[in-house]
Amino acid sequence: MTKRRLNQQPYLQHMMNKPLTYLSACAASVRSQAAAWGGQGGAMFGMDARIALIVAAILTAAGGITIMSRLESSKVQAAEMQAEQLREALGRYYTQIGINQLPPTLDDMFREATIADASLRRDPWGNPWEYSRATATVRIEDTPITMQLAVIYSRGKDGVAESGGVSSENDYNAWMTRGDDVGVKFISRDVEMRRLQEYRGRAQLIVDKLEAVESAAFLEAQNTCSTGAETIPTWCTSLDGKNYTLFNYYPMSDADDTSGVVYYADKVQNKRAYASGNLAEMQQMMIDLGLPAAYAQDPWGRVLMFSPNITQRTDPPFSASICFSSGENCLSR
Repeated sequence: MTKRRLNQQPYLQHMMNKPLTYLSACAASVRSQAAAWGGQGGAMFGMDARIALIVAAILTAAGGITIMSRLESSKVQAAEMQAEQLREALGRYYTQIGINQLPPTLDDMFREATIADASLRRDPWGNPWEYSRATATVRIEDTPITMQLAVIYSRGKDGVAESGGVSSENDYNAWMTRGDDVGVKFISRDVEMRRLQEYRGRAQLIVDKLEAVESAAFLEAQNTCSTGAETIPTWCTSLDGKNYTLFNYYPMSDADDTSGVVYYADKVQNKRAYASGNLAEMQQMMIDLGLPAAYAQDPWGRVLMFSPNITQRTDPPFSASICFSSGENCLSR
């Protein structure tokens, strides 16, 4: 009798493409057929064992594929969580350390201890994170603001950075993860909105305090010069050719070099002029006004500048002005 042989290799390849339920059914069918063959005089001795090994190999391979798929899925989920942690750390760095700029590299956040977990230096596949940043000047409630933009992403399983970087606002708006990359976008708009509100609140408090000091100084002079006493200070009627009603009662700063102006703070109170734009001097002015020294800087780290006579008049009414500068003379704008 001619012995029948199974062509195992094509059969294995064919079976790999079938669902597990089908494979199980096939295995039962093949074992049944093998038993029938085995009854034919023992000519197919050991065939059932060989078939069992083939089916076991198929099931093992399928199970391995399932395990590997789950492992990769867990890595993707881990990458998503880690990317979100890096984005949050980027926000902390920007508000607490960079103030008005993002870190040049992600390593700077680890050096500054913005991120405590050193394992976040690399993604779940062991590759360094991709990081790219840009800036955009926008107007928020009619105020020009420099907005910070960034993307952070993992190259994914294949290790290829398919999503690219950003160098402009247009790049940022169009950016998305590609291939198997996993990443997030960062924008400082919400931070800038909060800072803008804080800035306006601080500026209004400074203006209110300056107005209060100016009014209080004038009332002090008026009370001194209107007592009805036989003798009043000579400056009440003549000081550098002016009477007290023509004085400038704002605190004095070196931002006003208009000749012919008489400052009450200078001539009567013997107070020196503040150095406008100098951080230490502006901090002292804030303290003298009864405000926190920190108000000498705005939320973007720019330093206060103050002019008690922005219109450069020699007689009232005088107008004071404040602004915040990162080096340029913002009072001249």
